[in-house]
Amino acid sequence: MTTRLVCLALVAALGGANLAGAAELSIVVLVPAMADDRLDPARQAIAFWNDRLAELGVETGLSGPAIVVDSPVARSLENYARQVATRAVGLPGGAYEPAPPAALTDLDGDIIVLLSRQDIMSYAWPMPRVSPPRYFVVIRAVRGPYRNDPMVSRHVVAHELGHALGLDHNAEPHTLMCGPCQPLTAEPDATGFLPLTDGDRERLRDLHAPR
Repeated sequence: MTTRLVCLALVAALGGANLAGAAELSIVVLVPAMADDRLDPARQAIAFWNDRLAELGVETGLSGPAIVVDSPVARSLENYARQVATRAVGLPGGAYEPAPPAALTDLDGDIIVLLSRQDIMSYAWPMPRVSPPRYFVVIRAVRGPYRNDPMVSRHVVAHELGHALGLDHNAEPHTLMCGPCQPLTAEPDATGFLPLTDGDRERLRDLHAPR
């Protein structure tokens, strides 16, 4: 079965934050409801990255995640998510990007994942002017023919977490970090996910090797 992966990534990491160097990165996942179809795929994507990082012999890992259901700060985060999505095509995070709201920065996590209620582009965004570096990962509400497809959701989450770990897009259209992608002819490997490239692995070793 071909993986119907929609490459929805918004590369916001150019010149942005880098989470390299932390032994364990904490993740907070905000979800509208426990029954959300993206929650289990998100857990699977986190487990995928922990397996790959362990295989590479690096110190970095992903903890948790901590799941927050129907958070009272979700509206503020949704507003910021849309603001970033509409601005970010021509504007990487940095000095000219509005600071994230306190509702976001007050959350205790290195990577904040919002399973959004909105049909907007999924992306990984380095929070501007936040120290130590942290990422805001937004996963769109899936619509149309890809609705309720866990294969799509877990690849999208894994792709965006790859950016938060320091990976850029590559030119291989059938890999996890593809950009652009050819989803209709892409097949997962033995891990159940699209593969990493040798270049992806080398970069992860460089970024997350013990200092």
